[in-house]
Order: sequence, then C-alpha cells, then structure tokens
Amino acid sequence: MIIATVIPLLALLGISLNLAFANAMSQPDWALALLLASLLAHRNNWLWVLPCALIHDLVLYWSFGIIVIIMTCIPLLMIYLDHHLGAGLPQRIVLMCTAILTLPLMGWDLQASLLTLCLCIPVWHLLTRQYAQQAA
Repeated sequence: MIIATVIPLLALLGISLNLAFANAMSQPDWALALLLASLLAHRNNWLWVLPCALIHDLVLYWSFGIIVIIMTCIPLLMIYLDHHLGAGLPQRIVLMCTAILTLPLMGWDLQASLLTLCLCIPVWHLLTRQYAQQAA
C-alpha cells in the first residue's frame, strides 16, 4: 500500500525535474522509469500506474501519448506471456525495453533513453524485492 503512495509522489517530483531542467542537461524520464518499474514489478499496479502515466503524458507532451498506450498493453502482455512462457525475467526485460524505446519517438535523445533504462532496472529490482518480502 505504501508503494502505491510513494511511487506516484516520486513520479510527480520526476515530472517536475524534467520540466525544470529540460534544456540544461540530458536526464532520464524519471516518472516513466518509476511507473514502468512498478508496473513490471507487479502487474496489478496498473490501477494506479495508468492514471499516473496519463498525467505524465499530459504534462510533458500535452497530449494523450504513445507511452500511455504502451503502458496499457504491458499488463495484458504480461498475463499472456506468463501464461504461455511462465513468469520470467526475459519477458519483463523485453517489455521494459519496448516501453523505453518509445522515448525517441517522443523527442528524447538516445542518451536520455539509456539513462531512463539505467534508472528503471534498479527501481524494478527494489520493488520486486519489496513485493516478495510482503508475500513471505
């Protein structure tokens, strides 16, 4: 329950950082990394991740962007892949890379996309570990 409160607040902070330092330096998409990591850590997080992703797109891109569409497909793909291939790390990595590869389509440079990937992986690991401890 605390994850559903902390991650959206950190995502809002990330959106603020992206807006504040937009032209100053290359930086990751903080909010996307946090939201994507939480979605990949637990697919039932879509209930609060998707509205946050919509806010992310509306604030940063002024439109209903492709990121929301990709984030909407991820839980469905996770269910399909988990059913046919079993829950596994390679499927999650492919879904993560697919979502992050949409950043260059939205005008982000390759360096920022790689920084987003480098941020998403440890956050995903941390959240997965947190969910595993809660289940135990």
